[in-house]
Amino acid sequence: MRSMAEIFESWCVRDEHGRHKDGTDKVSNHNYAAAYESLFPDRDAIRLVMEVGVAGGAGMLAWREIFQRADIVGLDIHPCAACPAERLEFHLGDQRRQVDCARAAAGRQFDFILDDATHMLENNLLTMFWLWPFVRPGGVYVVEEFANVGAYRKNITALWPQAEILDTVGPFGGIESLVILRKIS
Repeated sequence: MRSMAEIFESWCVRDEHGRHKDGTDKVSNHNYAAAYESLFPDRDAIRLVMEVGVAGGAGMLAWREIFQRADIVGLDIHPCAACPAERLEFHLGDQRRQVDCARAAAGRQFDFILDDATHMLENNLLTMFWLWPFVRPGGVYVVEEFANVGAYRKNITALWPQAEILDTVGPFGGIESLVILRKIS
């Protein structure tokens, strides 16, 4: 079984200087692979995933390879070049609109929801508000590049005591945080 880093790298397109050009940036601009490996030790247990902010769909393709028993649902304001494809479901919509989030969730309970869209605090919070009811008990909600997480770290953990802020060091030396919320009940 390939590591998540290998899978993310395979869905990344780099330029002649090795910089991220297209595809998923989870290892090229960020260093999220090890964090995700520790978050999901049993990949086969994951059956339903939603990614908010899919761009061209490379992330959805990577998640489909990582979670080989899961259906992957995407939501973005731009059409997804990778969709339709087996076990991929795409919804054109805006993360800031409850109706779009609810349509994509379709009343289902997700094992993992990831917000990798605008990286703007107000949008992160709205999307979390709209989609949190669709995280199954025991499921995980993750925000990548949570806007200004350093300034809001104490507020996040005060509002959500179960929140975990996992700092990773990006390939360019900066702190790359993941905000992780686990649904207890």
